This record gives sequence, C-alpha cells and structure tokens, in this order.
Amino acid sequence: MYSDQGFQGSKLLSTMDNQQKRNLTFLTIGLIFMLSGIEYAVILPTIWRYLQILEAPHYFLGLGLSAFSLSALLTGPLFGVWSDRSKTTKSIILFSNIFEIAGNVMYFLGYSKWLLFCSRLVAGIGAGAGSSIFGFLTRSTLPEERAGIFAAVMACRQAGLLVGPAFNLFLRLCDFKLGPFAVNKYTSPGIFMCVLWVLLQFVVLATYWDIPPISSEEGVTILELKQQEEKEEEVPLMGSDEEAGRTYSAINSDQVETSTLSETAHEASNPFQNFSISREFLREEVVVLLTAQFITLFNQTALEVRAVTM
Repeated sequence: MYSDQGFQGSKLLSTMDNQQKRNLTFLTIGLIFMLSGIEYAVILPTIWRYLQILEAPHYFLGLGLSAFSLSALLTGPLFGVWSDRSKTTKSIILFSNIFEIAGNVMYFLGYSKWLLFCSRLVAGIGAGAGSSIFGFLTRSTLPEERAGIFAAVMACRQAGLLVGPAFNLFLRLCDFKLGPFAVNKYTSPGIFMCVLWVLLQFVVLATYWDIPPISSEEGVTILELKQQEEKEEEVPLMGSDEEAGRTYSAINSDQVETSTLSETAHEASNPFQNFSISREFLREEVVVLLTAQFITLFNQTALEVRAVTM
C-alpha cells in the first residue's frame, strides 16, 4: 500500500515538474516572438535612410525587406522537417539564433548596400525556426487550449511591434565609435538586436525544455493516476459476484483506454503516416485563411514601406 502511494506521489511530482517546465518553455517562446517583433520595429524606420547613405537605388528597400521574408519562407519547411524527425526544437532554436546574431552584426557593419541586403537575408534564416516552434506547440498542447496558446504567442510578436519603436528614442541618440566602427542611429539597431539575440541564447539554454508530447507520456501518466484512484475507490469490503463484475468491468475498460491511447501515441510518433498535401492544405477553410492572411500582411507591408519613404 505504501509503495503504491509512493509511486503515485512520484508520478504526481513528475507531472507537476513537467507542467512547470512547460510554462517556462511557453514563456520563452513568447519572448522569441516578441524579439522578432522588436527587430522589425527598430529596423524598418531607419533602413531607408541607411540605404540612401550607402547610395543604394530605390528598389533596394524592397529587396532588403523582402530578403528577410524570402529566406524565412525557404528555410521554414527545412526546420519543420528537422523538428518532425528529431522531435526536438531547442537545438533548432539555438542554431537558428546564430543566423539572427550574424545577420544583425552584418547590418551593424553595413559598409555596402550588398552587405546590408545579405544581412537581412541571413537574419531571415533565423526566423525560419518559427515553423518548428509552432509544430512543437501543436504536439505539446491539448486541443482545448491550443488556440489560446497560439493567440498568446502571436500577441507577443504584436507586443514587440508595439514597444519596438520606443527603443528608437535612445538608439537615434547614439553617436560614438566602437573600435573602427561607427555607432549611429542607422547602425545602432543592428548591434542592439545582436545583443538581445545573444541574451536570448542564454535564456533558451536555461528555461527551454523539449517537453514530451502531451498526447503520449504525460497523457499516459495522468491516466495512470486516475486508474489508481478509481481502483482504490472500487475495492469492495465484502466481495460479491455483482460488485466483482462491476470492478472487473471498470478495470477492463481502463485497459482498453490505455491500449487506445498507446495506439494513438504510436500513430502520432510518425507524422508522415497517411499524410496528403491535398487533404491538408487544399481544404476550403485552409485556403480561405491563408488567402486572408496573405492579403493582410501584403497590405500591411506595403503601407509601412510607403510610410517610411514619405
């Protein structure tokens, strides 16, 4: 009896520990998306004048802004496949952040228009890790809480876009030398974001865990705890045929649920089993949502670029 209680207590403590790690991991993900919003907000107001100083043609503004999205678009599926096959995202985030750091260092150096263009191209590779992060969130959340967590993560990016321009209040005052390199209101966003991404590396190392999918290990643990409680409640003081039958039936149904959950977890371990591109992406609701998002982001970017050049 005491051994069963100790086992149940250890399971409960393990579940609570996983829940704490899960919450810290979600907060770290929110911070990642907030930094991506801040980066966009501090780069956009100054990049046009920065390109003019470097004597770049007008079309370089469009090239510089679209280069970031292009590299993110191309590398996003690659990071997603890596995440699906390895079932890890921490190493992917740490690896992709290296490109964010390198891209912002290049933006800070910015001695030519082509280096500035390449800096946004390299930084966009780091943004491609967003696909693996969303895959991780899908695996580690329950269906009833998934929409709220996705909305909170995207809200963190919008919060970064909101507070990002405030950093330009002091970045525009920068006017000093860092060795042979000038730190001014045009180059300071690059070194500023480089520092933030370096700090994020340490945050990810300390507060991010590749927690197991909610549908497998944690789901089995919760089910086992419930089974233990039900078994203790259903043990009769006086054995009778009817009560024994009911108890046997309850235990048998629990075994069926356990085997069903194990089969579901086995199917979830192979995300490419029975996968069909047409079934997943050519459904009416998916096409409508993607089209609406494309129109929204296209109009937003066009308006922001036009406002910068006025």
